[in-house]
Amino acid sequence: MIKTQRLILTPFTDRDARAFYDLSRDSGFTLFPINDYRQDSEASALTWIREKSRGKFAVRRNDSPDLIGMGGLTPWIWEGESLIDITYRLRESAWGQGLGWELAEGLRNFGLDQKFTNMTLTITPDNFPSKKIAHRLGFVLEKKILLLGVETELYRYSASSSSSSF
Repeated sequence: MIKTQRLILTPFTDRDARAFYDLSRDSGFTLFPINDYRQDSEASALTWIREKSRGKFAVRRNDSPDLIGMGGLTPWIWEGESLIDITYRLRESAWGQGLGWELAEGLRNFGLDQKFTNMTLTITPDNFPSKKIAHRLGFVLEKKILLLGVETELYRYSASSSSSSF
């Protein structure tokens, strides 16, 4: 479990299937896709939770049981290098409240606590809010890549350029 000032992140459970199905259909949640998390049914959402949610957390406000997003630290390999990608998405109704920043910062800090040294963010070129968050968290644009057939910018964490506090 990860807690921030306003958010709580917990592993997905079978009880989250309906809520994840609904979340996966939200226009804000699906706006900047690299990975497509959209589900066709509650059953497919349950299958995703059981088989593919490794490293992902259900995101809720501290004061509400409603699922507002997903975040995680996803292991991946790029050009032979083992990396940890910070992944986060929020439903559109949660935008504009600083929750994306809070979620991403919480995940970065959790990754640092876990001693992850090769953290990345993969962001589509048109996702300006996430680029702003990346820079604010101390991530630096390393290069443009093609990831899962999607033009993507690869940002890498650089503790020396971080302007946020720990």
